[in-house]
Amino acid sequence: MKRAIIGLFGILCLLAVDASAQRSRQINEIQGDKDISPYVREIVRVTGIVTARTRAGFFIQNPDDKVDDNPKTSEAIYVFTKTEPGGEATVGNLVTVTGEVKEFGDPSSLTITEISMQSGRDLVAVESKDNALPKPVVLTMEDFKPLVVNQLEKYEGMRVTIREVSVVAPTDKRGSVDEVNGTSASSGAFYGVLPGFQRPFREPGLDILSYLLMPDKEKDKLKRDSPKIPIFDHNPERIRIESMGQLGGQAIDVSTGATVKNLTGVVDYIYRAYAVRLDPDNKPEVSGLMEASALPSPKDNQLSIASMNIERFFDDEDDPDVKEPIITRDGFDRRLKKISRAIRMYLKMPDVIGMVEAENLSALKRLAERINKDVELSGAENPKYDAYLVEGNDPGGIDSGFLVKRSRVEVLETVQFGKDDEFKNPVSKNDVHLNDRPPFLLRASIKNGGTPFEFTVIVNHLKSFRGYDDEKDAPFVRMKKKLQAEFLAKFVNERQKANPNERIALIGDFNFYQFSDGIMDVIGTIKGTPAAKDSLIVPMDDLVESDLVNLVDLIDPKKRYSYVFDGNGQVLDHFIVNGPFRKNVVGFGFAHINSDFPEIYRNDPNRVERFSDHDSALAIFNIQ
Repeated sequence: MKRAIIGLFGILCLLAVDASAQRSRQINEIQGDKDISPYVREIVRVTGIVTARTRAGFFIQNPDDKVDDNPKTSEAIYVFTKTEPGGEATVGNLVTVTGEVKEFGDPSSLTITEISMQSGRDLVAVESKDNALPKPVVLTMEDFKPLVVNQLEKYEGMRVTIREVSVVAPTDKRGSVDEVNGTSASSGAFYGVLPGFQRPFREPGLDILSYLLMPDKEKDKLKRDSPKIPIFDHNPERIRIESMGQLGGQAIDVSTGATVKNLTGVVDYIYRAYAVRLDPDNKPEVSGLMEASALPSPKDNQLSIASMNIERFFDDEDDPDVKEPIITRDGFDRRLKKISRAIRMYLKMPDVIGMVEAENLSALKRLAERINKDVELSGAENPKYDAYLVEGNDPGGIDSGFLVKRSRVEVLETVQFGKDDEFKNPVSKNDVHLNDRPPFLLRASIKNGGTPFEFTVIVNHLKSFRGYDDEKDAPFVRMKKKLQAEFLAKFVNERQKANPNERIALIGDFNFYQFSDGIMDVIGTIKGTPAAKDSLIVPMDDLVESDLVNLVDLIDPKKRYSYVFDGNGQVLDHFIVNGPFRKNVVGFGFAHINSDFPEIYRNDPNRVERFSDHDSALAIFNIQ
């Protein structure tokens, strides 16, 4: 009897599924006028014209005569098929789709509404072929008012046209860099803004998406413990252009500053930003590609110090102590050529260069030799660059070091410190190294007539943001970043107390912004000016008695970036000096020769651009 009841219940359930599968709904009804569909988890039948195909699905949209009168409801939707859709989903076909309504997205982003087809009952039936595609909506600045993170929800999946965008972040790579060969493939994706919007930069405060998607208990705690926390609006004026976003699409490779006209495709939401997947036959007009420009040359009576992240600079030899990629001879030669050109022609041969992400001393020495050789081949005097590096703790085998122009600079001392410091990982409960890439100190003097001009430079490469917002890893990552900042703050404070007249600069990749992100304030802590504790999730202490100055804060805000991430310019590479050294500063800036250029430039040995994903910083000091 029990089995009979269970069997009858199963049959009723199947009948219920079949009944719900016959429930027809309009696309705009499924989308609704809110962020989340009112029909999530319901099996629906819906009809629309196929407007775009991707590797894992297709988009359908209501014919123009079926549009409702509610401007807040989208007339299109994505159909997820998991694999490349079949011929029934040909662009122009009017199809009826059966599937489950879902909201797709990760916990840190908005979601998109989709029809998911993953079972035998899900169907695509062709009603007619060769239908005219719905007329695209022309996006204007009015569609971005007010500037809120979900402003284009009303066009989700729909065909749109953008008459013109200004590129604010160049075409990225597809997947990872091919390190062995030193090449990249284009993703076809770049970011732009409509005319009238300024280039977007990362601004102070907690990202509004992170705040909005917090559980209520965390929000309540935040309001109680950090009532003055600033909020960053996520720069919703950005729009991502996916030139290869539809099957058959061709890559558009552009630099920052370019103008691209006549873009048509369908709206999607990718990497926490609204995106347009361009039609494969779209032929936009591209103009105004940027050219790399050099920084000014220092004078003979000036000292120049640079900071360069050379992005996983591995050589073509096997290091038995590290499991590293072994670069081909051609690939390594291309990198040597590019970096040498950058140092000689764009940074104008700095006296001291702090190098971040070098494999080992041997690789760095080969770079020094290449620069010296290239200078001599140009007919100029050998600068006699020499390399300094001490191995650290990084499991991937990258370290920090220096190139020093020995024709002008005398090295007095090099010291790596903090290599053995440890702390307890709050996640694993194991003792771990505080510094994967320990700070590396150079004390030197430069010839200045009869009086030597002494100075100290510390090159740094702090913990990255990886895992910073991850539910599991965030406690470890945030603790490590906080402790590293405090470690440097205490070190420089003690050094200043011991010798108040010592000229000190801290340079390198600090993997943090020049301001608080609402979670912590790494740079403020190192400078001795941490943000107020009631404006941070992770409060920081003031550990520096004589505050330092970040030269980044002194330059034109429009040039205040060394890295571009998800369409936002931001500074990760800083140049922090103490009071005695600040008096000698006469210039500072970034050589924008990487972050503004498409990744495929990495492949061209005759171009300087894209030997790294970071731009290089340069400061000039008077020594008389």
